[in-house]
Amino acid sequence: MPVISDDILYSVVRTEHMVHNDFFLRFLAFLEEPPPTELAMTCLAGDRACYEVRYEADEIARRIAYGRTETARYRPGSLRRILGRDQAPENAFMHEHFSFFSSEAVNRLIVRARCGEHTLEKEIAVCPYASPNRYLFPLRGTVLVTDTYPSLNSHRWCRNSEFAFDAGCFDETLERSLIRGMPVYAACGGVVEEVFDGLGDEQTDLEQVEKQYGEHARIDGNHVLLRHPHGELSLYAHLLKGSVTVRPGEQVAAGRQIGRAGSSGSSCVPHLHFHVMLDGIEGPGVPVRFENARTILGELCLLDDAVNLVRAEI
Repeated sequence: MPVISDDILYSVVRTEHMVHNDFFLRFLAFLEEPPPTELAMTCLAGDRACYEVRYEADEIARRIAYGRTETARYRPGSLRRILGRDQAPENAFMHEHFSFFSSEAVNRLIVRARCGEHTLEKEIAVCPYASPNRYLFPLRGTVLVTDTYPSLNSHRWCRNSEFAFDAGCFDETLERSLIRGMPVYAACGGVVEEVFDGLGDEQTDLEQVEKQYGEHARIDGNHVLLRHPHGELSLYAHLLKGSVTVRPGEQVAAGRQIGRAGSSGSSCVPHLHFHVMLDGIEGPGVPVRFENARTILGELCLLDDAVNLVRAEI
C-alpha cells in the first residue's frame, strides 16, 4: 500500500441546524518517491462530496518536514498508543483536523496524492461514534474540564487518548487547586482490567518510574482501567497514592468510588485524566457522553468546548 494511515477515523457529529463533523487525521505516510507535489482530501457523505482541502508542493514539503520533527519526539514504546504502529512512518503528512458543517454526516475520506507520474489514492472510513453504553461523569460537584478534543493538544494527537480530557477543581481565584483527594467514580459498569497504586504525587524521576514499573505507570501514574461491554475501556489516571479501592477482575457498578484524584505519574498539577478507548490500552480513543454532566445553565454538557465548566451530580 503506497499510502498508509489509520483505516478508520472516529468522528463527533452534532446537529446544529446542519450537521457538524469533527474528526482528526493523524498521518498520511507516502511510500513512493518522490513525495507528493499535489494532495487532495475529499470528505464524502454517501457518494456526495461535501468538503475538500487541497495542498501544493511547498506546503506538503513543510508538513512532511514537520512530521519528521514530530515523530522524532515519540518514544518507541509509545508509538502504538500515539499512532497505532510499531514504527514511526517516514515522509508523513501529519495532523489534519476536519471541522465543518454539511447536510449529512461524513462517512468516507478520499485521499489523492500526485507523486511524480503517479496518482496515489486511499479511502479511509469515517465513523460517527455513539457509545452503546451509559456513562456518568467520573467526578461530582462543579469542576473545570480542559484539554478536550476541540483543543487539538497532545490528547488529540495520540490515537488512544484522542477524546480524553483533564478535570480540575479550583477556588474562586482559579489559582488554588482543590481536587486533590476528591473521590473518583466508575463512569460505567464493568470489570477492573488493570490497577496500579504505588506512586506519590512528589515522584518526579519519571525515567526511574518507567524502569521500575513500566511506561504505563510513567505516563498515567496510579490508575484504574475498567472494561465495559461492546469493547470499550475507560482509564482514570494520576490517582492519589493509596486511594485505589478496586482490584483486577472485580465487577464494579457505575457510580462506585474507585479512587481519589491526585497528581501521580506525568502530571504537574492535581487533576483527573479520563478517556475511553476500544480493544485495549493501545486501541483507538472514542467519544462518549455523560448523562449527568450539565452546564451552569442546566443543559447537557457535551464537552465540545476547549474549556468547560461542568456540574455533575448522582
